Amino acid sequence: MKSYTKHLKISKQLKALIEGTNIGNQLYWYDQKLKNILGWSGIKKFVAFELSSKEEDDIAGNYSVSRLYHGNPISDGLEASGATVWNYTKLKNPPIIENDEICQLLEQNADAIINEYKDNINKIITHPDNNSLAKDGNWSGIFLYGVGGKKDERYEEFFKETYELIDQLPISKNFGFVLISKLSAGVKILPHCGSSNLRYRYHLGLDVPEPNKVKIRVGTKWQHWKAGKAFGFDDSFEHEVLHEGEKDRVVLIVDVWNPNLTKEEIAIFDNHLFHEFGTRAN
Repeated sequence: MKSYTKHLKISKQLKALIEGTNIGNQLYWYDQKLKNILGWSGIKKFVAFELSSKEEDDIAGNYSVSRLYHGNPISDGLEASGATVWNYTKLKNPPIIENDEICQLLEQNADAIINEYKDNINKIITHPDNNSLAKDGNWSGIFLYGVGGKKDERYEEFFKETYELIDQLPISKNFGFVLISKLSAGVKILPHCGSSNLRYRYHLGLDVPEPNKVKIRVGTKWQHWKAGKAFGFDDSFEHEVLHEGEKDRVVLIVDVWNPNLTKEEIAIFDNHLFHEFGTRAN
């Protein structure tokens, strides 16, 4: 009951926030239009889901977030966004982009970021998706910003220049994170779609000793990493990683706002209500 009371409160605030926009018609939460699951309509669907589901309570969990409902994405993610949680259908993005302003800024600061990473290799811990997505190996990293926009203050003194760069970027704190990601040799990250197309993900190569032996597929396109070079991609497309080399690959991952969002839309989506919507009360 506490979770449903929370949902009603957030729904009322969210309805007021998006009033006068078409967001309620174009934004999907799982397989439901947002406008159809605000207030009591949402509670009815969530209760029906809980009564019919035989899965564990955290079936829709993502990074320790437990939600009241879970549905299949509205697309398979090969030719269009297959975002698993938030899919804003008005957005049309190429799966991969290179050499834009953010790529250039990342590359201009690559040496400083690489040096800070090398000085702090020992701080890497297991990635939360390691068990579910990393086949035959180890996926680990350092979350500089966690999901929900929380900066990990433990790392500020060790990654000063990296944080200075991050502060220059339009980080999507509600829907993404900033991570130094290490993939061990021989790992395959299984095909999956990211949780939202409201963000756009950038990778900067930090340590890529075998650039021809490690690659990522986004939608139907393949891309290789190179040390000191960056590219962006819409990770709500289905993507997978193949590491066929013998040495670790390390990249900086930065999630920014989708470049096709307006300033007005970003101001709305930046509200904490979107991060809390449909989550269980503590």
